[in-house]
Amino acid sequence: MSNKGHLRWRCRRGMRELDKAMLGYLDTYYDDASATERADFESLLEWQEPELFRLVCGKDKDERYQYIIDKIAHSLAGKPSTI
Repeated sequence: MSNKGHLRWRCRRGMRELDKAMLGYLDTYYDDASATERADFESLLEWQEPELFRLVCGKDKDERYQYIIDKIAHSLAGKPSTI
C-alpha cells in the first residue's frame, strides 16, 4: 500500500474534474476504508484518464469499483456517504 502523500500525487490526473473526484475520496473516505477498499482505490488510480472519467461520470460501470464511485459521487455533491 502507498503512503497518503504518494496517493495525493497520483490523484492529480490533469483533468480538474478527476482531480477533484479522486482527491475528494482520498480526503473524505480513504483513512477509514478497509484494506480491500484502499487496494481497490489504488487500483483505480492505475486507470487511464478517459476510462476513469467515464467511470466516475457514470457513463461506464464496473461492479468492483461501484461502492467507491458512489462515495466519490457523494463527496462531489458535498454529502458525506454513509455507504
